[in-house]
Amino acid sequence: MSKRATTGRPGAARRALNPQAEDRLLVFEYDRGSNYEEDTRLTTALSALLPEDGLVHPDQRLFQSVHLITEYAWAAMHFEMVRAVGLLDESDFLLTAQVLDRSAALGRIPVQALHTLVEFLPQTALLTMRDTFPENTTGLDSPGARNLRRAAQPLWAAFTRALERSDLTPEDLITAQGRTTRPAETERAAAELALVRQSLIRLDGAVADWKQLHLRMVWGQLGGHPEAAAYSPAGSSGTGSRPEGGPSCPMQPTSLRGESTLSLRKMAERTLFPQLWDSVDAIYRRFVPADAAS
Repeated sequence: MSKRATTGRPGAARRALNPQAEDRLLVFEYDRGSNYEEDTRLTTALSALLPEDGLVHPDQRLFQSVHLITEYAWAAMHFEMVRAVGLLDESDFLLTAQVLDRSAALGRIPVQALHTLVEFLPQTALLTMRDTFPENTTGLDSPGARNLRRAAQPLWAAFTRALERSDLTPEDLITAQGRTTRPAETERAAAELALVRQSLIRLDGAVADWKQLHLRMVWGQLGGHPEAAAYSPAGSSGTGSRPEGGPSCPMQPTSLRGESTLSLRKMAERTLFPQLWDSVDAIYRRFVPADAAS
């Protein structure tokens, strides 16, 4: 936090999330005029939370808090991704890897927050709250998720430029990562960019973990699990297996945008860096002949 002269406001009116609490010790007060609240913008952040008397369900505090925590974490991840673009263009590959690892570590925060919803948010609570949401209130409009996808494109472009300047391919980085001897000075760029590649994989994995867990939460809260017979076009097949549900099924749950939850399965499989995985296939084909793989 920056240093500044004390600007507290003695005697200033304090805000509270639950001013109606009879026991004053149970009142959550904030906006006390402290430098801490001013410098961190905590007053503004806490003002985003619905006051207790405005909650439609007690679990709405948990629901909103998890979403706000997630958006803050994604904004911080985006900040580090933007830094990584500049560092790659400066050929500072070791610091690039550190910054990307920081972004990936921040990505664990939304996953942990979502775990809390998966474990502790009752299905009836969400459905009760969902009934009060305006139409088209959808996570697809999340600024954090959207901006992470957008930032991934220039980040990959910067990584590609760094490879071209070093006359390397992604496959070369996989080879460098699996080396058994100390790299020569001429191989130093490959060794360092291999760390960047690994950091990109961690970042991609952090986002993928959240999407897979979010899909599980949707199945647990709205339904539509592909193994549920109720959402199969013909119900149970009677053979011990259940066919995959289809969009024509009238019982298929939908988002507030009116789209089938089946679309979430496709979104959960999308990656931030599709080209990152091409080199994995290329190395596999190099090590495993086609006739052996068939």
